[in-house]
Amino acid sequence: MFMKQMKFFLVALMAVVMGMSVTSCMNGDDNTQVNNRPILGKVKDSFLSLTFTSLDGYTFKSKNAVEGTTNLMTNDFIVASCSYDAAVDIDPTTNTINATIDSVEKISGNSVWGTTKANDEGENPDHASNRGVISVSDLTPFMIDNYNLLIPIQYFAFEKIASHTFSLVYYSDEDELKGKTDLKLFLRHTSIEEDEKEIYRAFSYRVFDISNALQAYKSFNDKYPNNIIIVAETNPSDNDVPKTTTTSSVTYTFKE
Repeated sequence: MFMKQMKFFLVALMAVVMGMSVTSCMNGDDNTQVNNRPILGKVKDSFLSLTFTSLDGYTFKSKNAVEGTTNLMTNDFIVASCSYDAAVDIDPTTNTINATIDSVEKISGNSVWGTTKANDEGENPDHASNRGVISVSDLTPFMIDNYNLLIPIQYFAFEKIASHTFSLVYYSDEDELKGKTDLKLFLRHTSIEEDEKEIYRAFSYRVFDISNALQAYKSFNDKYPNNIIIVAETNPSDNDVPKTTTTSSVTYTFKE
């Protein structure tokens, strides 16, 4: 099961890197069947059947009953594995695709914590990691809208991706925000799997609502930050949380 999930999420990674459109298969290809394509989107309805809007504006409607939707709410962000016939199932007048949805993963609803620098760097911080990550910089994180930040994350795991939790921490101190051009967000990773068994490379998308962090920054500076800097505890070769951190930055121009 884990290797099947790994394949699904690694394909999703390539989908974003290559910027594939859901209609690309219609151009110059006699085979119009699309199988198990990972699509990032926002839930419109999950009652009885699943309907969501992809990031490029298509509405996906499930032909089948989809497992794993009981925890989904309207406006949740997901990655869904979709199969459809581009010649039959796409309605170009409404940008609607009737698809068989093979699996779905909720990627939003992750915690964003505000704290002070002294408390976070103290002996017993409230939101400490017990794991590192392999990388957050192989793909650049980006803002889906003015508040939701999508971060692609590589990390070590064993069997269950759901056993790994990711959160962001920001400092609310005036000294950490006032007069700064950038907003720092600290990525934290915890796992309840046995760490000695976490030898497989895993990949996940996570979406974070950073509106409170942005408003905290704006309250001191009367503007939004020029850059968001994600600070991650990285472990490229083992599964311990290292004593030093590396940074990955993303620039976003806010549209008020």
